[in-house]
Amino acid sequence: MYQPAHDYGSVHIADEVIAIIAGLAATEIEGVKSMTGGFGGGLVELLGKKNLSKGVKVEVGEKEAKIDLYLVIEYGAVIHAVATKVQENVKKAVEGMTGLKVVEVNVFITGIDTHMPKEEEEEEVEEKIEEEEEEEEEGEEGKKEENSKEKKTKKGKKGKKENEEKKDK
Repeated sequence: MYQPAHDYGSVHIADEVIAIIAGLAATEIEGVKSMTGGFGGGLVELLGKKNLSKGVKVEVGEKEAKIDLYLVIEYGAVIHAVATKVQENVKKAVEGMTGLKVVEVNVFITGIDTHMPKEEEEEEVEEKIEEEEEEEEEGEEGKKEENSKEKKTKKGKKGKKENEEKKDK
């Protein structure tokens, strides 16, 4: 726990508060899908509370802090670039809000999220359905065209036979 000294008394900043600041700063970065935490973090979320320090481990000294972040990155994001931006943003946020000197921000990529947002999944499913319907319609039109060609061919053959029979008489 960090306790800056002042003439008016002391201020105590809990490690949990620093972890929340770091977690929020990390999730602000584009490409970060989520934070990963241990069993306790998942249990807190099941109980209906959002664990804002999930995936963050903080070690705080008297004037310095070391922060470890465990992240899931979106598929397609440039991992090194995202991790660097996370380090910079977390350092800036924690130092700016607490006055602590952040000496380390370690980023651990624990996964890549390959799922599309639900809206995109729904749109993709709708597009596939439309494509299938169009293919079925094209198939039916093709069958109709084939049937009409067959009828024309049969009529043509019938007409030729009739013409040949007339010529023979």
